[in-house]
Amino acid sequence: MLADYIQYMNVPVNKILLDNYSKLGLDEKSLIIVIRLSDIRQKSAELPDFKHLSEGMTISFGEVSDVIQHLIENGLLEVETVKDEGRYVEHFSLEPLFRKLPQFIEEKAAEPDPSEIRSLFEYIEALYGRVISPNEFERINSWLEDPANSAESIKEAVDLAYQNQVTSLQYVERILSQPRSKKSPQTSTHMPLRSWLEGEDVFD
Repeated sequence: MLADYIQYMNVPVNKILLDNYSKLGLDEKSLIIVIRLSDIRQKSAELPDFKHLSEGMTISFGEVSDVIQHLIENGLLEVETVKDEGRYVEHFSLEPLFRKLPQFIEEKAAEPDPSEIRSLFEYIEALYGRVISPNEFERINSWLEDPANSAESIKEAVDLAYQNQVTSLQYVERILSQPRSKKSPQTSTHMPLRSWLEGEDVFD
């Protein structure tokens, strides 16, 4: 049936672009025009007439013109005039836009693994023998947001504090703020076990 055939007539849309277009300063109007241009670019490098580009859309000729200008000004679209078979035509390229997309893959790769974060919280709760409070949750999350820390380094700091019989997050935070070379385990039999939940300050 024709309907079965039509459902496979898809326009390829870059998923990274679809997930991050707002970070490039694009709105939905700009995105749909980029998608149209990308589809056209598969067949021709010649910049289409803006009236033709707006056909089938609710975006007016003037809006298309504004979007194209915005893309050029923001370094996402290149347009150059070339001589082709005795006539001057405008060629376009979306290469500048696609060169900006790898940064979003790198950002995603730098994000902590959710399973590692969950494992970290479960580990601390098991070690302390209690559920993490909302304030503790926010504090640990703030450590994870710091590029200098990882779930593993936080776990190591918690272990080091616990070896010193301390269950204070303030103490853990002090360990994390030290140069990595100074974070070697230093167990002590003289430091009493104290908890921040009891209102005690481990640094008194």
